[in-house]
Amino acid sequence: MTIRWQSPIVILALLTLSACRPPLEGPRLVVVIAVDQMRADYLDRFDDRFTGGFARLLRDGAVFTEAHQDHALTETAPGHAAISTGDFPSRNGIVQNAWYDRSTHRSVYSFDDPAAPIVGIPDAPGRSPANMKTTALGDWLKRRSPQSRTFSVAIKDRAAIAMGGKRPDGVYWYYSATGHFVTSVYYRPDYPEWVSRFNAAEPAAAFNGRPWERLYPESTYVASREDDFAPEFDGRSTTFPHLIEAREDDGGWHEFYGGTFLRSPFADALTLAFARDLVTNEQLGTDDRPDLLFIGLSAADYVGHAYGPYSQEVEDYYLRLDLQLDSLFVFLDQTVGRANYLVTLTADHGVMTMPEESARRGFGGARASRRDLDSLVVRVLATDSIAATITMAGGVVMDFPPGTSEQTQVEARHAVATALRQSPAVLEAYTSDELAAGPDSSRPYFDAYRRSFLLGRSADVMIVPREDILITNSANGTSHGSPHPHDTHVPLVFAGPGIAPGRHTERARTVDIAPTLAALLGVRPVGAIDGRVLQGVGSRE
Repeated sequence: MTIRWQSPIVILALLTLSACRPPLEGPRLVVVIAVDQMRADYLDRFDDRFTGGFARLLRDGAVFTEAHQDHALTETAPGHAAISTGDFPSRNGIVQNAWYDRSTHRSVYSFDDPAAPIVGIPDAPGRSPANMKTTALGDWLKRRSPQSRTFSVAIKDRAAIAMGGKRPDGVYWYYSATGHFVTSVYYRPDYPEWVSRFNAAEPAAAFNGRPWERLYPESTYVASREDDFAPEFDGRSTTFPHLIEAREDDGGWHEFYGGTFLRSPFADALTLAFARDLVTNEQLGTDDRPDLLFIGLSAADYVGHAYGPYSQEVEDYYLRLDLQLDSLFVFLDQTVGRANYLVTLTADHGVMTMPEESARRGFGGARASRRDLDSLVVRVLATDSIAATITMAGGVVMDFPPGTSEQTQVEARHAVATALRQSPAVLEAYTSDELAAGPDSSRPYFDAYRRSFLLGRSADVMIVPREDILITNSANGTSHGSPHPHDTHVPLVFAGPGIAPGRHTERARTVDIAPTLAALLGVRPVGAIDGRVLQGVGSRE
């Protein structure tokens, strides 16, 4: 096992260099909140019901109404990596939640690292940012100000790790097998005393047996559909209240700490409680060296997948999050000082409206079987002895037998793409050969797919689904992963000292967040990046 630490000589040199530099101007603490699967329209749909944190951000913040994840494969890992690195997946390397490794003939999880086991759980899968090819905002800050501190926390490991960057002071995520927040030896060899104390209190277990009920009377949920909607979740547990408990699912018993707990607002309440403990115990924002805290609110994604964006569950989740964020901001007001911290709110992606909901609203909408597309691909390749499968994000990965000529591979990819274009579920299909050749703005979303494309990690053929079609093997729930606005359009708000309140209608991208915050902190990105500094936020350059 190798623990990766900077040498004492390097640390001493950095501290000496830092001592020679004047203190950075700007906020003492920057807090970046990424709500997993939050669509931009939630800020408008629920605005008259917000009284807490969201209301404060909308009142006091610079609100970018046309902010987008500007890559095509809108999944969790790429979305969070774009936020922190200022780079598209094509540059930072996090092209999907997982990709196929052609050398080992197996799927690789985006933040898998066998050399970095979880502290205290050595048989659990190792995790680190080893697969991320570029640095992140926290790395830029620490390069300029080594005494500054960077932390990241989320329910999902891929959210926390993607935002933390290469050399943070701490990254923590929720491990559902134990109900504890954990880290890996990549970051540190043991747990700080305060983390051990937090976990020893078993805060997740306190929710076992608790019902998730509406916060307000059902008659007030006018921005949502009726509670009983068959396409939700499993087609049976579709109405309030939802009991938080261990339950049988997919043929086996799941521990309470996962499952129903993660599909509730209580999981993100736990994340925010951990974040408050982190601020207190790590003393963030207490000196003139600015600190950075990323918070990933991952439970929103589990709720949204199960119940869809027009469900009462989603509305209730955001009404509760409004109050939870208010508590966080009041806590920061008291500990850091309202004039000393800046908040950025955004999301890693949105989500598609349930097809059945779109259809009854008159906008079309249908489910298409992923198995049918798989069968189509298999038929096209039947004579070539090429194994192929369609990934969850709609790409075709081919496993060519050893010795297959490059010409045969090109022809196979072309044949599959041509066949897929005939499917009523498919708007377009792009081969890796086409994507590697260069931009082509005449084809729908082609350049967005190039921003998601990295040769060697990306699929052989990428599928562009039609906007009103959900390609899935499930009859329930909904998903994301497309380049359409329902998946790319996300909230973006900056609020804090020096930020002028107002609404900005020009297009912004999530890759612009890191360079904009860097400018506010007085630091520069390391190397060339895809993002740019957004105007109207208050650059200090």
